[in-house]
Amino acid sequence: MVNPQIMEEGRPSKHAIVVDDGLVERLLGKAMLEKLGFSVKTASNAEEALRMIDQQQIDLVLCDIAMPGMDGLELLNTARSHPHAPLFIMSTNHNDAEHAIASMRLGAYGYLIKPLRFEHLRETVTEVMEKYKSDQDRAHRADKQRRIDPLTNLINKSEFMRRLDERPQLAASAPGAGALLLIKVSGLNHINHSYGRPAGNKVLQFAASILTRLVRPSDILARIGGDLFAIYLENVTQAQLEERARSIATTVEESKMVLTGEAFSLNLVIGGACSGKNLEVEDLFNRADFALHLAREHSLGQIHIYSEADEIHKRELAHQLNTLSLARAALNDHSRIVMHYQPVVNLVTGELNHYEALLRVLDDKGSFCMTGELVKTCEVFGLIRRLDQAIIELCLEDIKRIPEDACVAINLSGKSIGDPDLLQFIENRVLAAGIDPRRLIFELTETAAFFNIGDVRHFVQKIKSLGCRFALDDFGVGFSSFYYIKELDFDYLKLDGSFIVKLTKNPHDQVFVRAMVEISKVFGLSVIAEWVEDEETVVMLRDLGVTMGQGYHFGKPAMLSTVLKKILH
Repeated sequence: MVNPQIMEEGRPSKHAIVVDDGLVERLLGKAMLEKLGFSVKTASNAEEALRMIDQQQIDLVLCDIAMPGMDGLELLNTARSHPHAPLFIMSTNHNDAEHAIASMRLGAYGYLIKPLRFEHLRETVTEVMEKYKSDQDRAHRADKQRRIDPLTNLINKSEFMRRLDERPQLAASAPGAGALLLIKVSGLNHINHSYGRPAGNKVLQFAASILTRLVRPSDILARIGGDLFAIYLENVTQAQLEERARSIATTVEESKMVLTGEAFSLNLVIGGACSGKNLEVEDLFNRADFALHLAREHSLGQIHIYSEADEIHKRELAHQLNTLSLARAALNDHSRIVMHYQPVVNLVTGELNHYEALLRVLDDKGSFCMTGELVKTCEVFGLIRRLDQAIIELCLEDIKRIPEDACVAINLSGKSIGDPDLLQFIENRVLAAGIDPRRLIFELTETAAFFNIGDVRHFVQKIKSLGCRFALDDFGVGFSSFYYIKELDFDYLKLDGSFIVKLTKNPHDQVFVRAMVEISKVFGLSVIAEWVEDEETVVMLRDLGVTMGQGYHFGKPAMLSTVLKKILH
């Protein structure tokens, strides 16, 4: 809606319509408005006025209420949905509150009683102009508040995305048309916690002021949330984008601000992406956001520009997130976690020594998923304690159904070692289960053990004090020393299956197994060989002095119900 200004007599600037079914009223209204500076047309009915509004931009309508056919209130209601809706001043022969209130509710700016008098009309038009200007100013301020970040006075994320949508260069998706940088101010949480949020706000304002000086008039700069800024750059290629990002990072990091009386410099993490053919704004933003993730996780220079090679990482992350969703579903519904048990057999007597509990998780279709990936995902996203706890609880319930002369080995994640809450959980559950603790064997991989030697020592000592035993799993693939094996007081040494699967045909593997057996005897360890697939391997392992074996030759992992059927028969 246009804001008409009253012009000097004889100099029309804005356009008005007088709508009235009375000829005298139309001519009188026309003369008065022309004297106030309007170019005026007249209409004898509402339909004719609507056609004029459609054909030409009209700034003001002086409209009679009582007209045959469509009356003035209906015209007002219809016209207000027009893209350039004019201001309405209603006029009537009747001085009644009902029509006045109805007019104002429909958006009229003024209301006059006939017969019209010039002074009254001029006062009303002046009042209408002032009221309209006040409304427009208020609307402008509200619109600005919706678009502007009040802390930095930069545009916000919604306005940034809106402007990107309007960029013809992005619509064209031409190579080198433009690029997006996402800029994160590192350490803001630390500043907020150490110096207070006002200090953190000063940091953001300082960063915004520097970035404002670094962008060109054709660029778009915004604060899109928290410690994150965004810059859209026009006419930038892939190579130029990385150079530009480094220039921005260097300039910001070399600038100093005073914080609590000391000079302070900012550190930035930057991810960027160039526009491309058929690339939507949302896709461009997602690429830059993923590049920022890679810059934070992997880039030594804290800057990463998205390339097609990153699609591989993106697919891996998407797969990991799907696995994360599956893990969370299983942890919230333990019926989807099913333990399978594989026998570990004494190679001399052929009798069962114990079972290893192996994790299986059901997906949404009821099929078993890749549990190795699920465990790694739980480790990455901090869910591993919950998973270990769920496994321990299930195994403690299952062991009550297994004959008392059989033990169960439970795998623990290396990430759990050193977690005092898990340690306390195991102590509480083992004591509450009412079983002989010697029936429990906890397994830990070699590589996990020797990255956390101090934590492992404490963990093993506490669990063994309950009467449980420990096995060192996957031995031979890491870089352990037998000093640590003795130091940690393990009971079993499990040789990694990669040394067993071709044992009968590989002399080097035979030498390795023989050496492990001899040294293990010194420390009183029982040796278990994994991946035993045939009788020929059994014979060689027995001749080499290996105590126990585990593999498909003795039995595949199976649900407890299947294991119990075999025991009973």
